[in-house]
Amino acid sequence: HFEKALITNTFSAHKILHLAKKYKKTNEMEEALFIAHFIEGKNVGDHKTLIDLAESLGIDSEETRQVLDTSTFDDEIKQDIQEARANGVSGVPFFILNGKYSVSGAQPAELFTSALQQTYDETVAPLKIQADNGASCDADGCEI
Repeated sequence: HFEKALITNTFSAHKILHLAKKYKKTNEMEEALFIAHFIEGKNVGDHKTLIDLAESLGIDSEETRQVLDTSTFDDEIKQDIQEARANGVSGVPFFILNGKYSVSGAQPAELFTSALQQTYDETVAPLKIQADNGASCDADGCEI
């Protein structure tokens, strides 16, 4: 329901994402924020909305309020912004695949499929082939 989506400053929402990361709930919080913004038309810059979302994931409301009312995570968010700019991000959505490929804006599913397949072919497939030859593989490569 894009017609319901409110244009708002999302800095506070990013603070809550960093808080959720502390509890290993980043994906759940991202999903909750997307639903609130794109489907329910909620203001994801509003502190009450953010506190309610955090609480729904089991994150203490008082800790959430403290994060929102202080500079907690501000430096981390500013670092995220600098990193995004360094990677050429000028808007959202923006996806960086394996630190090598980027997809900017709303794109057809076929483009994402192709980009993901190329990334897989270059990173995961060679590890599988090496592992099938008796090698021991991890994220840093394979050893025989």
